Amino acid sequence: MNTAPSDIVPALLAAAGLTVSAEEQARLIAEYPAWRARMDTLYALPEARYESPAPVFGAQPGHTSERP
Repeated sequence: MNTAPSDIVPALLAAAGLTVSAEEQARLIAEYPAWRARMDTLYALPEARYESPAPVFGAQPGHTSERP
């Protein structure tokens, strides 16, 4: 599998159905390695691997946060 940014970025754009200018695609290709490294750090801590990235709304029947 080829992991060159020049192959990955166009594939990601195509999968998302996005069309960008040649200049924007070149910028995305140039910035991809830094973004990939940032995304990889999200999984660097084993303790945080299965944590929710944001507060989760847990709906409970009959429960309301409104005060009378």
